[in-house]
This record gives sequence, C-alpha cells and structure tokens, in this order.
Amino acid sequence: MHASLAVVPKVSPLSAEALDKIGKRLDEIAAEEEKLRDTVKEQIEHFGFTPARAEKSKRVVGDLYQFTLSSGSTTEIKDAEVEKIRAICPDDFFSKLFRVVTKFKLADGAGLALADKLPAKVPPKIRQMFSRAVETRETAARLRIELLAKK
Repeated sequence: MHASLAVVPKVSPLSAEALDKIGKRLDEIAAEEEKLRDTVKEQIEHFGFTPARAEKSKRVVGDLYQFTLSSGSTTEIKDAEVEKIRAICPDDFFSKLFRVVTKFKLADGAGLALADKLPAKVPPKIRQMFSRAVETRETAARLRIELLAKK
C-alpha cells in the first residue's frame, strides 16, 4: 500500500467521566493484583522450597506457572564517613575494608564541546573514544495514574 493512502485510525478525546472510569478500574485491578501477590507470597513463605543455587529465594510451582520470591539487600557507602575512616587507618588495613572506585558523570555541555573545534592538545580520535565511553539508551514510556479526589 502506498504510504499516502494508508488509513489512519481517528482517535477522539475521552470525556472526563470516561477517563475517571478507566482510572477507577485500573485502581481496582491494582488492588486485586496486590491481594493476589500477597496470597502467593504467603504461600511461598509457608510452603516454598529453595531452588538449587539460590540462597535468597523460595519457590512454589503450579502446573503452568512458577512463583519465586527473592530477597536482596543494597549497600550504601557514605563517602564522607569512609574518608574519616581512611584518615585514621593505615593503608593496608583500609584496603581490607574498602577499595577506591572513581565514578564519572557526563559533564554539562559535553556534546557541544565535541561539536566545536577541538583544542590542539586534544587527540582527533577523542570523538570516537567518547562515543564508545558514553552510551545513551531510550527508556520506555511510563504511565503514571494518580487518584486526584474521591467522590
């Protein structure tokens, strides 16, 4: 089919009432999903088994689905506190507690700096190296729904 002859479906705006009905139904579905998830979690906690090579997971299995509950933890390192420890510890002991990692963040205007004429001391292959060092990915669109007021 020729591109100019393609049929484009016409979309019309929904009324406030129709949008509110959709929002209410999505709230109901979310509440039902939460109840179902709580039921499955309770089943896993009481009757689940630990899968092979999984220390922090438990699982229950149906005929068509398996449900695995995994727990984890995150560790936050407070740089200012670590610096205080570093100041009073010998290097050999500090290295048993922490390792120093340098993090980089993209500077404001980095793209413009590369688009301009490069300074004489900057190697010409910097643009290629930069494109390998920095990767930008599109993120999926997210739909956020909030209840504005209860009737």
